[in-house]
Amino acid sequence: MSFLRVCLSHWASRVDGMIHPQAAGDSFLAPLHRSFLISSMLSGAAALFVLPLHLALAGPPHVAEILVLAWMLSQWPLALYLSQSGKLNRAIGVSSSLFACTVAAICILTGGNASFAAIWLLIPLVEAAFSTSRKTPVLVATLCAVLLAAITFLPLPQLQFQPLQGPALFVTTLAALIYAGMLAYRLSVDRKRARNAMLASESRRQLMSQSVSEVFCELDPGGRIRVLGGPVKRIFGGLPVAGGEDWLFQRLHVADRPLYLTRLSDVRHSGAPAVFDVRVRVGASVPGETGQAEYRQLQLHIKAQGHEGGQTLSAADRQLLLLIRQTDDRLLSDEAEAIASPQESRTAGISRKLLETAGMDARKVFADIIAQAVALQTVGGVGPGSAAHAAAGRLRAAGEAGLEELDAVLDFRPGLSAVPEPDYGTIDIFACLAQCRKLVTPIADRRGVEIETEEADDLPPAVADGKCLRQALCFILSDMVETSESGAVVTVSGQTDRGDLEIVLSVKNRHSSLSWSSDASRPVLDFARELLERTGGSVSVQTMLGHGESVAVRLPVRPVPARRAGPIHADPAGGPVAKSA
Repeated sequence: MSFLRVCLSHWASRVDGMIHPQAAGDSFLAPLHRSFLISSMLSGAAALFVLPLHLALAGPPHVAEILVLAWMLSQWPLALYLSQSGKLNRAIGVSSSLFACTVAAICILTGGNASFAAIWLLIPLVEAAFSTSRKTPVLVATLCAVLLAAITFLPLPQLQFQPLQGPALFVTTLAALIYAGMLAYRLSVDRKRARNAMLASESRRQLMSQSVSEVFCELDPGGRIRVLGGPVKRIFGGLPVAGGEDWLFQRLHVADRPLYLTRLSDVRHSGAPAVFDVRVRVGASVPGETGQAEYRQLQLHIKAQGHEGGQTLSAADRQLLLLIRQTDDRLLSDEAEAIASPQESRTAGISRKLLETAGMDARKVFADIIAQAVALQTVGGVGPGSAAHAAAGRLRAAGEAGLEELDAVLDFRPGLSAVPEPDYGTIDIFACLAQCRKLVTPIADRRGVEIETEEADDLPPAVADGKCLRQALCFILSDMVETSESGAVVTVSGQTDRGDLEIVLSVKNRHSSLSWSSDASRPVLDFARELLERTGGSVSVQTMLGHGESVAVRLPVRPVPARRAGPIHADPAGGPVAKSA
């Protein structure tokens, strides 16, 4: 097997080396070139393998077999042509046309339109679908129609060959179905690769967009605004609707709309850039809903794009480039905090080490307090009803409560989460949530955020590692509180879904129309997912139109084998934003 693997790897590298340089670096065209080269080489190799065997075992081949073998061998020159020219559409068109002519020749020599090979005239159309040009399938279909008319209406030559022995029609029909199925499978694989390449390219574009501080848009002469890149969701609190309308104008404050239209008209007619500040409504709220709309101060920079080919375009045909910058001090401070994150991660590491040492020392102190209290209760002369015995009991209870609080606080640290094997047990989910709420409540009170828990009596207990579950819920709940505005309400609800227990954490801003987003919470969600997957759970982000995003935690109600953690993919798609201010 290792020898075969090495041979296949060596052959695949040779095929990749035959791809034309212009297509080798294209994530969309390279798989199409590779697929055509591999199929062409396999076709020619199969012809060279079958011909000697047929001569040795079955004697001279039939005229139909000779034509088919000749077509299979003709794929090698086509592969060489594609490798040297890089013209994929032409190579596919020539290959399909050769196959159609081969089938037509077989039909003319074996009975015309009544030939067993007439059904194969459908196959060139399937092969032409691999082309990236619309002309190729049309030309191949026209050629097949002309060949079919020639087979039907032209007189057949006197030299006619008998069909192959046996049920030739059934065999050829079955072969046509198999070959068409192979082409369809190859077509689906090529499209899947193209889709994966498109998703990878879009992921890289989104990563680059989140790394810049400006939103780049293109303004068409008809008024449509297309987003080219930038942190749209972070600045506007949602993604613009997919349509041709001017979504930015509908979000502008009413008092700033005349200024926007005036500057836009000036730039379109004069070509001179313009920079000005406007107030833009953010979030997914719709006018007429309960609550007050939230506006942000943004800076717009409108300028004309470069002329194509050195030609001067008229004002009506001129395309403009719109740059949207944020001037909100809160957003700028968030960017500064993101830039300073590497330095803060180092300080966080130092703080974590200090917290580990202090936690161990504090645990020893609490253990000594509990031991001394027990010794004081059992010492001679101290009765159960005496004041000294009661004081020792209170001291012991305080020490045990302090030790429990210390363990719960130390569970917050990521450094303590690396347990080798999960310790499964039956967990009362609302008791666990109550403990997490108790820890996070001081943070919520400082930020002016409320935490509401919707309890249900019919929820079954979860089967999980209590420590991992408590850590994950505390981190998620604390992060949602930290990333919420003052006056927000974090709601925690539970339900059963398809045999599992689902906990949904959502945020509702009472004083703001800006919905909660998980963009800034991805590191925390990654860590929480890592913890929950060790104990058989999962974390996902759900998006509801008009309500923002919520975090769903799924827990099994039966033992589940431990799984390795993997990267989390938050839902990058947001709901449509409002259309008018």
